Amino acid sequence: MTKQKIWDSIDEHSQMLEKMARDIWENPEVSLEEVYASKVQATALEEEGFNVTLGLKDLPTGIMAEYGQGTPVIGILGEYDALETLSQDSVPERKIRVEGGHGHGCGHNLIGVGAIGAVLAIKEAIERGELQGTIRYYGCPAEEELLGKLFMLRDGYFNNCDVLLYWHPSSNNIPWRAPCLAVTSAVFSFKGLTAHAPQAHIGRSALDAVELMNVGANYLREHIPRDVMFHYSILGNGIAPNTVADRCQSWYMMRAPKRVMLDEVFPRLVDVAKGAAMMTGTTLENVEILGGGNEVICNQTLADLLEKNMKELGGPAFTEEDYVFAKKITDQFSPEQKTMGARVFQIPPEYYDKDLMDKVVSKPSDEILPFSGDCDPSWVFPFGSTFCATWPVGVFTHTWQATACTGSGIGFHGMLFASKTLAGGCYELMTDSDLMKKVKDEFQETSKTLHYKVNIGADAVPKKVKLS
Repeated sequence: MTKQKIWDSIDEHSQMLEKMARDIWENPEVSLEEVYASKVQATALEEEGFNVTLGLKDLPTGIMAEYGQGTPVIGILGEYDALETLSQDSVPERKIRVEGGHGHGCGHNLIGVGAIGAVLAIKEAIERGELQGTIRYYGCPAEEELLGKLFMLRDGYFNNCDVLLYWHPSSNNIPWRAPCLAVTSAVFSFKGLTAHAPQAHIGRSALDAVELMNVGANYLREHIPRDVMFHYSILGNGIAPNTVADRCQSWYMMRAPKRVMLDEVFPRLVDVAKGAAMMTGTTLENVEILGGGNEVICNQTLADLLEKNMKELGGPAFTEEDYVFAKKITDQFSPEQKTMGARVFQIPPEYYDKDLMDKVVSKPSDEILPFSGDCDPSWVFPFGSTFCATWPVGVFTHTWQATACTGSGIGFHGMLFASKTLAGGCYELMTDSDLMKKVKDEFQETSKTLHYKVNIGADAVPKKVKLS
């Protein structure tokens, strides 16, 4: 058989895959609430003959689907959670679909479906007797809250995988080689004492404690390494201003290039919270670690493999309609805005004038990527990933422009390119034992100085943070 046969299989499934991606796009669900998306994907895999588990320990919307037997065992990771308040129609100007609604501004409606296209093609090759081994699809909930893969890893769902593969939407076509930021997500809960506001001296305000913590945290910034950053949001307490708030919470995400840096600095943020409680006569009732992730460990052999397949494919098969759509979006950017967006996704300067990246970029880099994920499985298993263009040059993630594109032909054609890239990588790993050995040898060498520990407790359960 040839790899082309596997790629042809993805083309044969393209209408089904595009419809699934669009259906999930039209029914956006935020972290831990991905009931529709997980059901659609699990049903499709079950109908194709996979052994499917929908609902993993503590993750009702988690999926593990498997076909084949024996080794190698290759897992492909998918995601499907949307973002709050990013509702947008699939048009190149701002047009909200549902007032206050959610949207796929990070392209997660494409990630899982693209992975499914790859595992279906590999399954068919195994079924025909042309490949041997086991192919798995992992539907990973709540990536946006940095916890799905973390809990799945803790609970053993990735056990005995030889390799994990992944892709993510982007404005560029480039293998993932450099680390991203490690992150810790935590909620600080303060407890005070209610009182009628005109007699506030009787009460103790948990809201005051949150505000003082945030002030102290901002002063802390000057005295921690410059590479450490954090962001916070005050969570609603449901109390009107005529009552002293006896409860209030602040949600923090702290990021750094290395997990060890967070381990050193995060306790200082906790001390700031304790000080705020002392100043207000309240109690720091709880510091709950929700999730997070270590910096990713990228297997360069797998990155080389995915890049090879991307170059063989040549790039996404965008249509003339896609280019017209992209230009209408990029025309809204100033040159400075477009350049800034291009740099984030490592697009070389010679391509800044393009509207859509239909080329494959080979740019080895050790530059830290300015985002985070629940990337801990990469510390335990060889991990390879790539970025594929699903929106125009200059577009950032978590924007209405990204949402518009992930529901359009641009997103779907980028997704099919990613699906073929992953399937091609699987094919080579299943037919070349020397390649698999090289992957594992690199992982052993890279990980020998790493000491992984799960960043959540053994009894922790995934928690959806309510913003109001």
